[in-house]
Amino acid sequence: MKTVTVSIDENVYRAARAAAAKHERSLKEMVRGYLRALASGHAAVVYPDWTVEEEKKNRQELVRLLSECKLELGYKPSREKTYEGGRFSRF
Repeated sequence: MKTVTVSIDENVYRAARAAAAKHERSLKEMVRGYLRALASGHAAVVYPDWTVEEEKKNRQELVRLLSECKLELGYKPSREKTYEGGRFSRF
């Protein structure tokens, strides 16, 4: 196991410790878990140096991409629609 040393602002440190305590974890456990998730592709990459305008532009681009993918969240077909065509016939 490797040891990593980072320097962070005092206010960020206090807020991060409070967040870790809220989840009943140590700050070290939280950082280790985030880095593990990041390395496996299951965590978002955060860019804290983005300006408000860059963040807004990126959110707008995400909304545009999601609207183009024709995803229907919450769609629930009727029973007839589900079984039409006999693909799921019980007989």
